[in-house]
Amino acid sequence: MRLAPALILIASATLLSAGEPSDSFEPVLVHLGPLTLKPSAFLELIGMSRSATTADSVSTHFGNIPLEDTLGESLGSPRHSRLMLKGDVPAGPFHFSAYLESDFLNFTPGQSPYRWRHYWGQAQIGNWEILGGQTWSLLRSNRVGTGMDAMNTDVIDPAYHVGLIGSRLRQIRVSRTMGIYKAAVAWEGVGNFVAKVVRDTERQHYELAGFGGRTGRGGVAASAVAGVTPRFRLVTQAYWSQRAAYEALAVVPVGVNGVSTLQGIEAQIKKNLEVYSYGGLVYAARGDASGNRLVRQWTAGVNQKVSLPSLRSGLLMSLQYSYLDRAIWAGKEGVMNFLMYRVRYTFN
Repeated sequence: MRLAPALILIASATLLSAGEPSDSFEPVLVHLGPLTLKPSAFLELIGMSRSATTADSVSTHFGNIPLEDTLGESLGSPRHSRLMLKGDVPAGPFHFSAYLESDFLNFTPGQSPYRWRHYWGQAQIGNWEILGGQTWSLLRSNRVGTGMDAMNTDVIDPAYHVGLIGSRLRQIRVSRTMGIYKAAVAWEGVGNFVAKVVRDTERQHYELAGFGGRTGRGGVAASAVAGVTPRFRLVTQAYWSQRAAYEALAVVPVGVNGVSTLQGIEAQIKKNLEVYSYGGLVYAARGDASGNRLVRQWTAGVNQKVSLPSLRSGLLMSLQYSYLDRAIWAGKEGVMNFLMYRVRYTFN
């Protein structure tokens, strides 16, 4: 594995973090009558050195790593860079919002690499909200509430981490806030009806979700983000499914029973320095002999932030190691180790 890019990143992080910045800045807001627009974006360069050769870019297909020994490889890409736009309009007792988000990770042959990740509109009146469009499934766990603040972990990989459940789907969602509790239901484009209840306090978030769908598929998930101290968090998620284990990032075949789990810790060593570690797995009941029986991942990493208030922007530098393995029902197993490194320049 080629470690030179990682060593350069570490050296850069050391130099830039010698003085911990405390300056902050307000985001750019554009006012057009009652409409307020908040544009933002980031330019991200991700590098990766892995012990196996796969067809993936820097977004890993966890359930498809090679089952035989292959040569290692190193690669890099800026395609996870994103453009985002949020709009808000108050109208009497109503508050209307809309959100657009895109990146360049479309790998469909013959199509542009540019793709839409999220696009939705929302109306809020009092404690009620109704949302329509494409965003994370209600099954994806949150850090706060039931909205955009998804618990996607703090990893570099654009595919996130083995053990997470839920994908981006078109949906109609209705939610209601009741003090420290919030309840939501959603009808999603794949034919799933999902319900979720969450409880939020100062540093604690707990949730319970369940769904049912066509052909008898369904499942139950429980998760939490618990702040043990202001700088130390525990992350946990568990999922049981009937004929829907594929909801765990599609690393196992469609139509089989299974379970998944994700456990992690996140620690703020300093104001702008974070370390994290996660472990996750997906287990599927017996299916086709070539299908995955078990997929596991363990990850440890560090994120260093540098604020650049004079440029109304910020810099994020990251380094991460992951161990990934999978086993199919026919008995074969595959293992891949990989190192990822990132530099992200954020515009607000």
